Amino acid sequence: MRRTFVVTDVVHPAGYEDRLRMVLSDLHDGVGPTLAVAVLGLRAARDLLVRDRAGAERLLSRLEEELYGAITELRRIVTDARPPALDEAGLVTAVRRYAGMLADRVPAEHGPLAVTVEVRRELPPLSAAVEVAAYRIIREALVNIARHSGARQCTVRLWPLDGDLRVEIVDDGVGTGGETPPPVVGGTGLRSMRERAVDLGGGCVVEPVSSGGTRIAAWLPLATQE
Repeated sequence: MRRTFVVTDVVHPAGYEDRLRMVLSDLHDGVGPTLAVAVLGLRAARDLLVRDRAGAERLLSRLEEELYGAITELRRIVTDARPPALDEAGLVTAVRRYAGMLADRVPAEHGPLAVTVEVRRELPPLSAAVEVAAYRIIREALVNIARHSGARQCTVRLWPLDGDLRVEIVDDGVGTGGETPPPVVGGTGLRSMRERAVDLGGGCVVEPVSSGGTRIAAWLPLATQE
């Protein structure tokens, strides 16, 4: 006797698609950059082993801590919590720490990358949604700059203006002066940054700088509710 299996349509709860999209975005923008920077750190450690074994061991020790942090962040994403760095230090300090972490991870052929974080005006209290979006956008931008642009200098600026939190990341990397956009302009990275901003009622643009380099600008409404 042949057995018959009936497959019914799966009915997801309200908001399922939005939740799934945000979880995938969190994985890409949160754990993704952390692991990408860890890869850069492993390459740097491999280079250091030849000339500075003690320095390589220190770097590997930091990488171990960061990978444990990535595991913690993954668990928090699954439970819909915000990045641990924001709870520990707040937005500006968390961005500065992440920028400092990139300093010894840039591929040797690109040379050192100096990242400056500027707060042009005192920031008002930020909702959790705005803090998370700003932090994810900045991290995604910085990891793309470190991996692809060959930039030597990068400036991150944050300031309130006309009811928005303004976020600007400017670098002096290559590949932005002509018609072909740099790697950060295409693919999942930019789409993710734009989605985060648009979901809050804001926006995000990427454009070349006349003097060379790339400018990423996002605006996030300060009135966004939790």
